[in-house]
Amino acid sequence: MKGRLVVAIFLVLMHGLPAELESSGEQILSRMESENGSRHDLLIQYSGSRQYTLKNARFGKQAAVGVAMKYRHPDGEKFLVLSQSGSDRLIGIINTVLESEARASVPPEHARHQITAANYRARLLGTEVVDGRNCYVLALTPRTKNRYLIVGKVWVDAESFGTVRIDGQFAASISLLLGAPRLREDFVEVNGLWLPGHVHSVTSSFLLGPTELEIVFSNYQLDTDSASASRR
Repeated sequence: MKGRLVVAIFLVLMHGLPAELESSGEQILSRMESENGSRHDLLIQYSGSRQYTLKNARFGKQAAVGVAMKYRHPDGEKFLVLSQSGSDRLIGIINTVLESEARASVPPEHARHQITAANYRARLLGTEVVDGRNCYVLALTPRTKNRYLIVGKVWVDAESFGTVRIDGQFAASISLLLGAPRLREDFVEVNGLWLPGHVHSVTSSFLLGPTELEIVFSNYQLDTDSASASRR
């Protein structure tokens, strides 16, 4: 009798678990969106350095481009190329990436790229420790098949609800040259704001074959409503 009762309770719990996890995921996503929005509202402008490195295995080519980036609300990101080397064709692809990032940083385009309830459904997978921080791990499913959104996971800091890591694949092809890349993006906390620290992306297309993009972010200088800070 006791055994049947335990089995019955277990089945009830298992039946209710997916809905509870989905509900929890949506609640965490909502809190994350709210906290990120509040932090973003404080940010007047910031600047930093970025190093883009693109490698193509099929042709044995690579290119590197170093840029200075300045962001100001609501004008978005502006880039100044400081150095470039390697394949002219791959440099051209990096320049296309820069143009895309500049467009994506300006309203209303900016909203189409964000991890928000309008763009994603979220389900709680569990918790993990990333770089010493306790994180919620959410499975992300785009509400529409959009080349700006990813199918994958996000790690959310349990204390600040900032974005710590994103890992997944773009929901649709970005272009004929790039296909639908696989992306991992790690973030760093700078004066209470979560900003990109490192991006690693891999794609394989018919024309180029396997191609790997790495972006390293550094030298952040921030200007907020309340304070200025720097990270070097």
